Amino acid sequence: MSLVLNSSLIQAATVPAGPPRSIDSNTPLETWQLEANAVLIGSGAATLGITSSAGGVIDLTNSSVTSAGEGGFAQGIFLTNANATLSNSTVTSVSGIGISAVRGVSSIGGSTVTLRNQAVVRGLQGGIAGNRFSEINVQNSTVEGTGANSFGIRLLEGSLSASGSTITGGLNGLTVGTDTQASAIIPTKIVLDNTRVEGKSGSAIVVGINAPDFPTVANIEVRNGSSLVAGNGTLLEVRPGASAGFLVDNSNLTGNVVVAAGSSANVTLQNNASLTGDLQNVTTAMLNNKARMTGNVLGASSVVIDNASTFTGNLQEVANVTINNQSVITGNVLGASSVVIDNGSAFTGNLQDVANATINNQSVMTGNVTAAADSVAGLSLDNGASLLGQVNNVSNFTISNQALWQMTDSQSVNNLTLNNGGRVRLGGNQEYFQLNVTNLVGSGTFEMGTDFAKGISDLLNVTGSAAGDHQLLVSSTGLDPVNDSSIKVVQSVAGSAQYGLVNDRVDVGAFTYRLVKEGDDWYLQPDKEVVSTPTRAVMAISAVAPTVIYGETVLLNNRMGDLRVNGGQTGGWVRSFGSRYSISNNAYGNGYSQNQYGFSMGVDTPVQIAGERVLLGVFAGYSKSNLDLSRGSSGEIDSTSIGLYGTWLGDSGYYLDTVAKLNHFRNDAKVTMSDGRQTEGNYNNLGASASVEFGKHIDIKDGYYAEVFTQWQAASVQGKDFSLDNGLKADADTTRSMLGKAGVTLGRGMTLSNGSVLQPHIRAALVHEFVKSNEVRVNDNKFNNDLSGSRFEVGAGGSWTLNDRWQLHAELDTSKGDNVTKDFGVNMGAHYSF
Repeated sequence: MSLVLNSSLIQAATVPAGPPRSIDSNTPLETWQLEANAVLIGSGAATLGITSSAGGVIDLTNSSVTSAGEGGFAQGIFLTNANATLSNSTVTSVSGIGISAVRGVSSIGGSTVTLRNQAVVRGLQGGIAGNRFSEINVQNSTVEGTGANSFGIRLLEGSLSASGSTITGGLNGLTVGTDTQASAIIPTKIVLDNTRVEGKSGSAIVVGINAPDFPTVANIEVRNGSSLVAGNGTLLEVRPGASAGFLVDNSNLTGNVVVAAGSSANVTLQNNASLTGDLQNVTTAMLNNKARMTGNVLGASSVVIDNASTFTGNLQEVANVTINNQSVITGNVLGASSVVIDNGSAFTGNLQDVANATINNQSVMTGNVTAAADSVAGLSLDNGASLLGQVNNVSNFTISNQALWQMTDSQSVNNLTLNNGGRVRLGGNQEYFQLNVTNLVGSGTFEMGTDFAKGISDLLNVTGSAAGDHQLLVSSTGLDPVNDSSIKVVQSVAGSAQYGLVNDRVDVGAFTYRLVKEGDDWYLQPDKEVVSTPTRAVMAISAVAPTVIYGETVLLNNRMGDLRVNGGQTGGWVRSFGSRYSISNNAYGNGYSQNQYGFSMGVDTPVQIAGERVLLGVFAGYSKSNLDLSRGSSGEIDSTSIGLYGTWLGDSGYYLDTVAKLNHFRNDAKVTMSDGRQTEGNYNNLGASASVEFGKHIDIKDGYYAEVFTQWQAASVQGKDFSLDNGLKADADTTRSMLGKAGVTLGRGMTLSNGSVLQPHIRAALVHEFVKSNEVRVNDNKFNNDLSGSRFEVGAGGSWTLNDRWQLHAELDTSKGDNVTKDFGVNMGAHYSF
């Protein structure tokens, strides 16, 4: 047996060109040498080393090739411009390379190797080596270098496509170099799909194994769950004189990319790919489409983080940094020429020694911006972007289009330009800062915190030139100031700049502050002539209950009118209504509007009292009123009610209607103050009311009738003390109302052809509110809710008696008065007689 295996005694079997040579399990163990264009097909065969000349084809299925140097064959398979396909087969080289795929120097093209169906190639020096023009295809197979210094696959200007496979080297997994016999460089292309590449003690991939004497170019794609494992922590090593493109797609990698000085690498992570590790001295790096990286980028000409990607770490000595399309970065940028944060992206960290930075389109940065000392650096916030942090050594700072700079300490800025509503928020959380600006231009808003009790405030200090029109948004409070001293908010040298208050006033407790100029400086000065927005809201919600009550009572008045006209019998009814009031009293600033809607239901029955016919009823109802208090403030009143009513109709046409009602109110106020913040408060209270109407029904002729009447309504609503959550305290006395009304109703009853009765009517009345004093105290300041005055009321409607059981009703009315106008009122309902 030793004689058989002695390499010096073995003669290689030769396969000539022509018909394919087939071998199987019965074929003796020997080496094979294919002549030009020969074909060797193995099925279940076992061989020693195989070599093929140009055009040869090796096709092995369920076979094995083992070479220990017999016949001078160190490699398992050696191809020269030839093809080898292995399916579920094994190639092993004990001392050399599993498969070598080379080319003739003077020939065109290279060799091709295809592994599939769990094929395995192993070699002491390396698994597969392919030179210029070689194509290596590995599908669901394994390639391994078994020696300590071995490679898994080595490519010299060839290509590799691997899918569902494993490639392992004792030192490095994949190595890439240049064919030393070539005059022009051809890029090596590597595509790894769901494939594992491992360098047990070295790098997963090395580019430039014979550079810089022979420069190398490689394009590498790592796709669909592929993994790179490196014993030295380096996934990709680019050696001097080499260049690599490295694309990671939908794969998760851990390790570093290390590029030698003078070399280049363009790294792209995309489609949920992730990298945990550092990029050292890469040329460009891009994270795209939800890619993630945790680590540092140390030296690069460009880094782009795009399309909801995430980066955690530091970017150091990167020339240009772009964070775009809702991407997120957490870390620091050190020594960049340009930083752009755009399209809803977020950056948490510091910009250190930057030249120019732009934060745009709703993007957010939290951290400090520091320009290199003695540099002419620029910083721009635009289109709703925001910066929370300090700004240091920046020469030109521009804030435009509702962008916001939130200061975190007192600051000094050389040139500050505010355009189209650019904003600077000085302090916050009871911290008060000073902003020193050498030159101020444009038109923007400075948001300032002020403690009116202590008389301290944020301060804008312009030390050079000041120009433009600027607004101050000063924080509101519900607490009254301790004294009436003015508070300085702008300190300036002479200039053309003008300042005003957002919403013209500052709400401070019960009253307001206004802005005045004294010399070149600007001060907040108390104004006891104009009440604050919360005060107006408190007064409005305290005064609205009588209007709610009377709006509900309209239903009952109409119901009793129907009873008088149509006679009465025991029945039940339900009615709904809606109305809008406009309150114009200047105690509420520009006034407010009240939209009310609700319903009520009840039953009534005729009775005889002292020989007179009287109808008595009980009812319950619900209504909701929404107050539009202007400038974003609102109120809401939920009312539930129960009551009794009755009507008497004398033989001579005189009548008397009475109503008594109890209400429970749930009141809620939401107030937008002068600084845009909202405060709110709520309380519950009770109300009682009564109504008496006396009149005479006069029949004219042909069904026409008239009713002249006078009506008196009184309401009393429980006073209540409550607070808004901004500290403002309100205490309302009992609210009272007394309405007197005199008017006439004209109508006609018409019997239709189907026997039903239609009764249209019109009404006109003069109404007067007599109560002039309803006191409300706000922070112990007394105010009076005076809604007294007269108004003229008109209405039109009708009832339709369908039969002796059913009756329908509808009415529309309106009124115009000194302080209270009813823009419209509509109600409708139905009655069913038992």
